[in-house]
Amino acid sequence: MSDLNNNEKVFNLLNESGTNWSANKIPLMAFNESEGMLSTESFGMFNSVNNQWLGTVGTQYTAMQNSDLAEIIVELQEVFGGDIQGGTLQDGKRIYYQNTLADEHINNDTLKRNITCLNSHNGSSAIGFGSTNTVISCANTFHMALRDLKKFRHTANSSERLKLAVADFKLAMSSDQHLMDTFKRMADVKIDKPIIGEMISNLFGVNPSDTVKDISTRKFNQLNRFNEALSSEIAEKGQTIWGLFNGVTYYTNHLEVSDKHKDHIMIGGGYKKNLKAYDLLSEYTISKTPLVHSMA
Repeated sequence: MSDLNNNEKVFNLLNESGTNWSANKIPLMAFNESEGMLSTESFGMFNSVNNQWLGTVGTQYTAMQNSDLAEIIVELQEVFGGDIQGGTLQDGKRIYYQNTLADEHINNDTLKRNITCLNSHNGSSAIGFGSTNTVISCANTFHMALRDLKKFRHTANSSERLKLAVADFKLAMSSDQHLMDTFKRMADVKIDKPIIGEMISNLFGVNPSDTVKDISTRKFNQLNRFNEALSSEIAEKGQTIWGLFNGVTYYTNHLEVSDKHKDHIMIGGGYKKNLKAYDLLSEYTISKTPLVHSMA
């Protein structure tokens, strides 16, 4: 794509990501048998290509069109390099674009890294950057929302938008590097039974004292699948917090996953479980190890 101009890159990104459409804001009407059609203060957001309903918003809602965001992503590529890609979530209610970063290595694992920009067309969330990484050996993807671009949607000037995006992209890269450093520290810390029990309790809502009789069949099956994932990842990555964390992400990516894989991992139930596990295990890791991996 290096020989293409920016307009061509934006066009390709929109087409290849399935986001080459606009989010149209259309007034919604109500029907009353005695008075007929009535005006409302609500608006429907609709996909301009297939008329898919994306959500209902209020008068003040301003759409950030895919083409405008894709243009910023292409300009960020000019500044920071890497490859770009994207896609849709929840049938277009949300869209995402990604800029790749250099691979990271943790022991024998290679991690593919991206800074992800998420946008919603239903008013459910602000535009925001996130960190998305995938462990190649087991295809475990972990996404963490990092920063909302609070002023971005309402900034009309394109040069000012780019300035805001560049500044926040730098912060996102710094946060992603901190994440990588935490992963490396996780690989140095051995696991013990108490932290495994605490994590299972947090993720599945069970108590260490619970017996089989205290747990529903559905929960029992979930725990069995999780133990399967945990045993597999620890056997491959060692009896460390890194192995334990990958047990969680393997479970959410491969054993709990619905047919909407990216939805599940980036904004759904898998995202919430992964983040719970990360918060608990990173705090545990920090309590157990000195700062041995610098941010340099």
